[in-house]
Amino acid sequence: MKRIDKVYNQLLSNFQGFTEVELLHKQGSSAIEIAEQLDLERSNVSLELNKLVRMQKVIKIKMFPVRYVPLEVVETICRQKWDTNKMEVEKLEQLSNEGKEEALPSNPFELMIGATGSLKKSISQAKAAVLYPPNGLHMLLLGPTGSGKSLFAKRIYQFALYSERLKTDAPFITFNCADYYHNPQLLLSQLFGHKQGSFTGATESKVGLVEQANEGILFMDEIHRLPPEGQEMLFYLIDQGTYNRLGETDHKRTSKVLIICATTENPGSALLQTFLRRIPMTIHIPSLEERSLKEKIRLTTFLLEQEAKRINKKLSVHIDVLNALIHTEKFGNVGQLKSNVQLVCAHGFLNNLDSKHMVELTVRDLPDDIKRDWISNSKNMERSRKISEYVNLKTIISPAMESREIKMEEDVSFNLYQLIEEKVDVLTKEGLSQEDINQYILTDIHLNVRSFFNQKNGQSSNLMKFVEDDVIQLTKELKHLAEKELNCKFDRRFIHFLSMHMDSFLKRKKQVDVLNTKEIDEIRETYPKEYAVALLFKNRIEKWFNIVVPEIEVIYLTMVIQSIRTLEENKRVGIVVAAHGNSTATSMVEVATELLGSTPIIAIDVPLTVSPVEIVDRLIQGIKTVDEGEGVLMLVDMGSLAMLESKLEQKTGAKIKTISNVTTSMVLDTVRKVNYLDLNLYAIFDSVQKDFMEFIDKQQHVFGKKKALVSICTTGSGTAKQLEKILTIISRKVSQEPIKILTVSSIKLAANIREIQKEYEIVATAGTKNPRIDAPHVSLEVLIEGQGERILQQAITKETIRYDDEKTEANIVVRELCEENLRKYLLFINPYLISEILLEWLSHVQDELEMELSNTVMIRIVMHTAFALERMIKNEPLTFPEDEEITHQLENIYQKTEKTLQAVEKKLKLTLTRDEKLFIASIFADEM
Repeated sequence: MKRIDKVYNQLLSNFQGFTEVELLHKQGSSAIEIAEQLDLERSNVSLELNKLVRMQKVIKIKMFPVRYVPLEVVETICRQKWDTNKMEVEKLEQLSNEGKEEALPSNPFELMIGATGSLKKSISQAKAAVLYPPNGLHMLLLGPTGSGKSLFAKRIYQFALYSERLKTDAPFITFNCADYYHNPQLLLSQLFGHKQGSFTGATESKVGLVEQANEGILFMDEIHRLPPEGQEMLFYLIDQGTYNRLGETDHKRTSKVLIICATTENPGSALLQTFLRRIPMTIHIPSLEERSLKEKIRLTTFLLEQEAKRINKKLSVHIDVLNALIHTEKFGNVGQLKSNVQLVCAHGFLNNLDSKHMVELTVRDLPDDIKRDWISNSKNMERSRKISEYVNLKTIISPAMESREIKMEEDVSFNLYQLIEEKVDVLTKEGLSQEDINQYILTDIHLNVRSFFNQKNGQSSNLMKFVEDDVIQLTKELKHLAEKELNCKFDRRFIHFLSMHMDSFLKRKKQVDVLNTKEIDEIRETYPKEYAVALLFKNRIEKWFNIVVPEIEVIYLTMVIQSIRTLEENKRVGIVVAAHGNSTATSMVEVATELLGSTPIIAIDVPLTVSPVEIVDRLIQGIKTVDEGEGVLMLVDMGSLAMLESKLEQKTGAKIKTISNVTTSMVLDTVRKVNYLDLNLYAIFDSVQKDFMEFIDKQQHVFGKKKALVSICTTGSGTAKQLEKILTIISRKVSQEPIKILTVSSIKLAANIREIQKEYEIVATAGTKNPRIDAPHVSLEVLIEGQGERILQQAITKETIRYDDEKTEANIVVRELCEENLRKYLLFINPYLISEILLEWLSHVQDELEMELSNTVMIRIVMHTAFALERMIKNEPLTFPEDEEITHQLENIYQKTEKTLQAVEKKLKLTLTRDEKLFIASIFADEM
């Protein structure tokens, strides 16, 4: 197959199964994406794609980076013929709108900011309510002022039209109960209408909003302001579908209306309890404070886009402006945010009257009160770092952008000197000290480097548009020089960033001196290796361009090299703090970050009402967030969370270690070690655990006895030794706290127990005889049957152990007993390996047969199947009795057993005979 055909086929496969919304979201595929998929050079792929454009097989979208989409994909998804004279377009929206008299409808919920985040659950509930047969469910929207309840209600209406649950001409009527709060009679008249003469001034009959909303939606805002008599009439309408106008007694009117109520009241209030009983679907609309940082950025950018359209100019928005708008104390709600955005844009417009096409928004354009908030906030720089993960240092917003999707063009130019001048000017006017000003500048330099290094498309071909070729060639030499001197590797983004910096320096007409002599000396001493490399850079630049490079430029180069190097090398162990309660973990993490600064750490609060499945989902998301490739240390409060370690490793692919009984001091110790000690995951785990154990020993010495589990059997040996091993594994699985495992004989048991209690706190006993003390006892039978392990775990952790609905690893007792017995009798097969394989198989076959086996049966099947596999090695298979009736009865179970055994046979490279499989199937049949 020719290369051009490979490229075209890959491009086709990239859009297989796409909807129109997904196509508009993806914006096509770039040459880089296809090059990586086919393992080809980007330049060769770009060449073939442009050939396909000329052949009128592919449409080219001229954005950054350039995207491509097959013509046949557009015509199929958009259901239209494409004008082949227009094979290059500016934006993807043109693809679906070109040639259409009316755009196809799209799901209005998908266009909402937060549709896949904070609003995901709310949208799911709203969809369910609209689609619920026969006529949908009435809804109650709960949320603070300005959270967007009215907008959400409108989206519900649009979704009802989109899903064809309402006719295209169905009404959407809005009514705010607070408008008539002080005149209940007028309120009821507005809502239900009135009969002529029903009250003074009622000179003619009036149609109410309930009647106007027939076959549509009535949105009632501030529903808690509805008077009692109005509530009664509304509830009657909800229950019976009928109502009367005011003054009517002999006429029942009907209205088929879907009611959406909204309130800012606490759902626990007595008033709302009445509504909750009548309105089954309660939907929480999150406040701006509850929204994620990413959503706040998108929302702010969306509002900026509206202003760009109003003034019909592009906006160049500095990251400091986004930071100030998002984190100002006046953030409040959407209305306040919109007001702040308009103020900033108005200032910027006045300051850029001479610019015909672009309005630049910097901190100088912030209103004074917002600027003071931003300047004085101690968390300012850390917040800028977080925002820079989502946007560039400058975000270009075009007035031509469509509202359905916020697009942020990349501002690839970077001028360090312009950044320094602007920042120094503003901060000096605000009265900041030179030290604080320098700190802000250093932060901005680091953020600029980070911004470039987070872009994967910094290719030399694109760089040529902005920087002269001789600058790029010199930068490539400087890259090799830096790699040799610093003994590290940089990727092509180093060339991109340093070329931009060099270009700014060469075009500059005057020198910028922001740092004093003392600070320059400090930089030299703090970063001696980087400074030495910067001096080498100075010599090469002077020879290359025949110019003089001032000392201050060497310092700037030092700072730039240090920032790049830090980002290349500084990967740390991630920390997840998980604790039961509504804010337990969050409180500990806030203390740690406040005292010790930024680190890859996240808090996972686990309310007691959250299901085990949701707990696992939250932990998976948290681990993915903080994992930088060096592994994640989980600090948890209870043993049940510690038991998830192996599952989380499988789900995330990250290396994970877990420590139980988390405290604020443990979190502080861990953050300190991650931030300031050059240790890997396992070293940090050992160090934190060692410190914790020493603390526990001191606590026990001062406050009480050590804990112990007691293993009991007749002789104190044999069975008790096996039991001791099982108890050791169980205790280590759920707790890092040292628990002594003691073995005693049942002869003179009472005396032995009293002796132990002098030194230890017995948390539980297990074995052949119950000592009858104030601690749980687990008999051998209960332990083998499966319930015993949970009882012991609860005794150790002092909590109720909750298990996920999914089948996880087999319990410890089954595994230990299988391994112990198979070790005695198997000659050719590894007993530990076969136990693990067969217990995993048992989990699958139980799901397949929809049954749950007891521990004794599980042990029996594992033993039997292991011996059957050993018989295959010896070539001594058993023969199943020739009884057609029995064989026929077993056929269904046999088929499912055989299906699940295939994985076992493949792993062991052994094949069981049909007769051996029938014997196994018969064991399952006996338990059904």
